[in-house]
Amino acid sequence: MFRFNMASLHQLLSSRWIAAVVLLCALQTTFLLWMSERNHADALQAVKFKQAAVSASESIQQRLNAYRQILKGVEQLYISSQFVSAEEFRLYVDDYLKSTEYNSLNALGFIKYIDLHDPETFKDLETPLPQLLKQLPVIKGDNEIAPVIYVEPRNDANRETLLKNTFLDAQLRADLLEAGDGDRLVMSGRYAESNSVHPYKNYMFHAPVYRHHEGIQTSDRRHWLNGWVFLRFDVAALLAEALHPMELRLVHFDVFDLGRQEGQVPLYHSGSEDAHVHDNEAEYALAYTLNVNGQVWRLQARSTPAFEADADYRDANDIGMLGVVISLLLGALAQFAVVRHRTRNTLAEYDQALSSSEQRWKFAMESTGDGVWDWNVPEHKVIFSEHWKKILGFAAHELDDKPDSWNQRIHPDDAGAAMDLHQQVLNGEREQYAIEYRMLCKDGNWKWVFDRGMVLMQDVQGKPTRILGTLADISKIKQSEEVVWQYANVDTLTGLPNRRLFFDRLDHALHGIKSNGQKLAIIFLDLDRFKEVNDSQGHDQGDKLLLQAGKRLIGCVGNHDLVARLGGDEFVLMLSDAHASHVEVLAQRVLEALSQPFQLDETHAYVSASLGIAIYPDDAGNKEDLMKRVDQAMYASKQKGGNCFTYFTPRMQQNAENRMRLSHDLRQAISEEEFFLEYQPVVNLQTNMVVKAEALLRWQHPVKGLIPPMEFIGIAEDNLLIVPIGEWVFKTAIAQCRQWRQSLHPMFQLAVNKSPVQFAAEHRKNEDWLFEMAKNHLEGNMVVVEITERLLLDGSTHVSERLAQYQQAGVQVALDDFGTGYSALSYLKKFPIDYVKIDRSFVRELGTSSQDEALCRAIIVMAHSLGMQVIAEGIENQRQLRMLQEMGCDFGQGYYFSPPLRAEAFTVWHHAWHQQAILPR
Repeated sequence: MFRFNMASLHQLLSSRWIAAVVLLCALQTTFLLWMSERNHADALQAVKFKQAAVSASESIQQRLNAYRQILKGVEQLYISSQFVSAEEFRLYVDDYLKSTEYNSLNALGFIKYIDLHDPETFKDLETPLPQLLKQLPVIKGDNEIAPVIYVEPRNDANRETLLKNTFLDAQLRADLLEAGDGDRLVMSGRYAESNSVHPYKNYMFHAPVYRHHEGIQTSDRRHWLNGWVFLRFDVAALLAEALHPMELRLVHFDVFDLGRQEGQVPLYHSGSEDAHVHDNEAEYALAYTLNVNGQVWRLQARSTPAFEADADYRDANDIGMLGVVISLLLGALAQFAVVRHRTRNTLAEYDQALSSSEQRWKFAMESTGDGVWDWNVPEHKVIFSEHWKKILGFAAHELDDKPDSWNQRIHPDDAGAAMDLHQQVLNGEREQYAIEYRMLCKDGNWKWVFDRGMVLMQDVQGKPTRILGTLADISKIKQSEEVVWQYANVDTLTGLPNRRLFFDRLDHALHGIKSNGQKLAIIFLDLDRFKEVNDSQGHDQGDKLLLQAGKRLIGCVGNHDLVARLGGDEFVLMLSDAHASHVEVLAQRVLEALSQPFQLDETHAYVSASLGIAIYPDDAGNKEDLMKRVDQAMYASKQKGGNCFTYFTPRMQQNAENRMRLSHDLRQAISEEEFFLEYQPVVNLQTNMVVKAEALLRWQHPVKGLIPPMEFIGIAEDNLLIVPIGEWVFKTAIAQCRQWRQSLHPMFQLAVNKSPVQFAAEHRKNEDWLFEMAKNHLEGNMVVVEITERLLLDGSTHVSERLAQYQQAGVQVALDDFGTGYSALSYLKKFPIDYVKIDRSFVRELGTSSQDEALCRAIIVMAHSLGMQVIAEGIENQRQLRMLQEMGCDFGQGYYFSPPLRAEAFTVWHHAWHQQAILPR
């Protein structure tokens, strides 16, 4: 059937009308391709238009954000100083007003809030109040005024607003009071004191400042209100600055304030001063809604005729013209099909006529064990010996004698070098060669061979006419070399490139970047809590976790990226695409992959990762500095709590040096007695009694002063200094509790935090706080050990055994920061927990967040149903207290009752508390 079809095809090609058929089909195909390309050009133009509209929306928001930041800076001036003079105000805002970046900014000023019944609100006025009131129009019976006392620059328009009572404008008054009572930035649509200003021309941002900046309750904000800093800008000028780059792309815009009453008059209109919308219909149009501090603007984008005429149809026209030419060529080529067929038949007959005498030489050379080949250059023919074919898995009758049968089986990565050598021989530039490369065997595998050749005969011009050579199988030698290379360059646990191979690849990558001007991204990651898994589960289980982590990382990167293990739980990713969008998406993908549970032999382990990112050459000029920078960025992620990524910044170099100095100082802190404890009372919310307190560690540095725990606890855990520090905290707290049981209450308890690192250290030395308490004949119920959910995630037997020992000895256990980590009911059922502590993040929003209220109520009900008591942290006001009492919460602590106190101050506070019934019921 196949021969019949081929014969029919040959007859068809030789017919007279086949050229016309071919030409017609080709022209029809050309027309379809031409139409498709035109449609593609139209689609590209639509994408360009959408990109311009999106860029316009983002540009407007960026401009507004810049003005918000300027206003926040002026607000900080008032926060940092009790009184700001007019000259200080002018000097501070002068740079902003002179900057060419803010051409639409026309005023920065301060509006003073004055309550005529509260002297505190006007005691710092430079102008006496009676004199000021003579210049201010005041609404009769209104005891509140808000004059503009500072405004810059002092031009004619701004002088009109100076010492004007802004409360005379009802809308502006409402906006200012909304900002002051809500402690937030508010935008007004206009400033009514200047009647010459068009309602749409100027918009204002207001930000409140207070005479007291910490611990202000919502209801007291008006009392502490000092005034408002404001920024006025020309909205049309601002929009012109933001939209001008996009207008250069031949796109016009209209911006509307949807909260205005003036109808369809736009805030900004491209192309002219006429404030009317385009009447003509555009081919492309989009609208976006912008949220500007609670106000809604609508951005409308329309294409111009010039934009619509800019569609590039050149490719479509080129395809059409090329298609016509090709169609004509195809018609002509069809006429030569028969000639080509006859030519192929002639060549086949010539091949069959070759003499069998060409095998005369092969027997002698094959005795060496190599395959032999003989290349007749003028005849374009190569004779391969039987052993040559056997090396590649072919029988003696397989493979033709064309050089292409040989060349096409050379590995693509090796073909270039091999073909270059062959060509040099054919050009007469060399008489012999030797090279190693891979060849494709019959079974589809690649085999390493050693190919040698030499010229036997030449023509009068010195060009070879006959070349003779051998082919040897060197695959076993290469396999041995591969094994040695693997041991030297590949991590034996994960199969990933090791430190040596990674730095070799990094050297090559950096060398290439220097020549092509591209960039390279490095992501360095360290597994959070891996040491705890290793210590609790054993190194064999830790190895299984590392193996799974390596596989997950490989699944996160692309084919052109590299994943390597540097050692321990440290991995590094080298990304060829250093664009921020690509790097951040991949980093987030890594975080999500590594946060999933790891299946070990008998349990699950939970870890996360801290990622550092550095870009070459932006962050470093050489390999060594690049790795230092990415390590510092990774440590910054560790300091944030892990499970995040951080870009390197120059400040991290300084932080790394500070961390080294702080680590050194920590070693001296214990012996130099620089640590001390403060105690925060824990109040029984049902009886008002205080028989509990939490011991909190503080460090009084001799040079730097008081250092917050969040700055040194992580360093202490990394360096294992947390173990001796924790021992000191425990012994000091126990000694203090013994005193308070004699002077305050016989059942007084102290809660002491215990790090997972301390549990691991105790497991190794088989000693813990129970040993210390037994040695000193102390009662177990003196102590409440506070742990975090991170400890319970280990699932190790020694943790559960230690908690059970605490229970037997009467030592109670509290689960701290419940709900902020990997919370699970199984932990509460599995481990002997006495108290659940609701994290302050849930308590903070009680009364304003229904979700946090529901969570707190659910935690309390759940804990009570499991026989546990609940302690709420971070109680700061009476509303939070009453809601927790109504929910049935057992205990509470927070600044509403008392901040952490030294031992002597705590004793005084305790006596005063129990003498006064100050806890509301």
